[in-house]
Amino acid sequence: PYFFGEKESQVTIEGNVMIGKGTIVKSGTSITGPAIIGKDCKIGPNVSIGPNTSIGDNSEISRCNIENSIIMSGCKINGDFSIRDSIIAFNAEITKSNTPNKVFLLGEGTRISL
Repeated sequence: PYFFGEKESQVTIEGNVMIGKGTIVKSGTSITGPAIIGKDCKIGPNVSIGPNTSIGDNSEISRCNIENSIIMSGCKINGDFSIRDSIIAFNAEITKSNTPNKVFLLGEGTRISL
């Protein structure tokens, strides 16, 4: 792994993973490559990322599972749900609800509550 950020204890990183400068990975997070996480992100706690996932700069991801997806810069994702096979555009926000898993293609600046 190419890790240029900071990580707390109880973080698992496996496979080909690149994490940008200034990114903080919190406890309970698992990252499986191939995966790329940009600069100045906040990841965790309790997040599973990858495989085949890219997260853009300045994103905040907590309490969710993301795989086979592209999350562009400035996104905020927080909730007990999974995102798979999705593309989330710049500055989108996704928060928790009780709906089943979905596939997303969200435009720039979108805000949804599931």
